[in-house]
Amino acid sequence: MQLSQAVRDFLSQKDEEFRKVYEKHQHYEQELNALASKGFLSPEEELKVSEIKKLKLSAKDKMLLIAKKHQDEIKDLH
Repeated sequence: MQLSQAVRDFLSQKDEEFRKVYEKHQHYEQELNALASKGFLSPEEELKVSEIKKLKLSAKDKMLLIAKKHQDEIKDLH
């Protein structure tokens, strides 16, 4: 399930935990983009990419769980 920008904006204002997790998710995305722009990655950087991807996925899972708690409020925002 993909959360629309409207849903993410609504939940960021409504739920403090969602906002924090969403900010972490965005931070992980920025880190991945910075590493991807380097072209060649050292083995340590490749390991870091793998770790960041796991953290980013975990954050996304948390955001989806929080969204489920607000299911009735966000049903019209998709």
